[in-house]
Amino acid sequence: MKIGEYQHLRVIGESEHGLFLGDGASKVLLPNNQCPDDLLIRDSIEVFIYTDSEDRPVATTDRPYGIVGDFVVLRCVGTTRHGAFLNWGLAKDLFCPIREQHFPMLEGADYLVRIYLDPVSNRVACSTRVERYLSTDGSEFEPGQKVSIMVADFTDDFIAVIVEGRVKASIFPDEWHESLELGEVRDAYIKRIRGDGKVAISLRPQGYQAVIGERDRILSALRENGGSLPVSDKSSPEEIHRRFGLSKGAFKKLIGGLMKEGLIDIEPQSIRLKS
Repeated sequence: MKIGEYQHLRVIGESEHGLFLGDGASKVLLPNNQCPDDLLIRDSIEVFIYTDSEDRPVATTDRPYGIVGDFVVLRCVGTTRHGAFLNWGLAKDLFCPIREQHFPMLEGADYLVRIYLDPVSNRVACSTRVERYLSTDGSEFEPGQKVSIMVADFTDDFIAVIVEGRVKASIFPDEWHESLELGEVRDAYIKRIRGDGKVAISLRPQGYQAVIGERDRILSALRENGGSLPVSDKSSPEEIHRRFGLSKGAFKKLIGGLMKEGLIDIEPQSIRLKS
């Protein structure tokens, strides 16, 4: 039975303390205060498995703020000389050992942590040393690619983010167009990938995605000019920018897309609407 994860289990028995759930190999108790009134023997139910104060596996229908493998922002609710306790949405708080803290945690403060399963104690715990779980090689991505990011840290020089839950990247000052919060998850775009694989992120679409909104403007201009415009992929960058305010590269991508859609023909000196 996997500790720190959601599982679909079947009700296989009952006791005065609750219902026993099983997966065919082992069983776990779902306490009475967690049992839905209509749950019967042989019914299946999705539960989260963790360990109680005596390190025994126990099931709950409550949903924690994260599971093993997740990066999540949690609030510290207490500290000891051995570590800190964070609220993760369950009755039993999540422990962060002192060795897993970059700096001693402060009660009431929020921290980005990575939830993990301690291989020795078999307990769910968390760590602020998130970088050990991340790669700095973003060569799997492409410039302009839309990705999901989580805000991980703020520095004077950049904002550290986690891309697709596995790669560390940076948002540099020229891309700080809006306020962000620790732990915020949002869509972003790959701005560039350095030779060593390190990734720079933009909050705005890049390349073709950045100008896709110009598609209708080009089509409207064609219709307003009798279905033809004296500009094409062979035109000068200056002429293209004068007419549309676009770079030549962006314009070529746009009209190339319109041609693939079967909406226009591209001729040496012009573009034309298909009739």
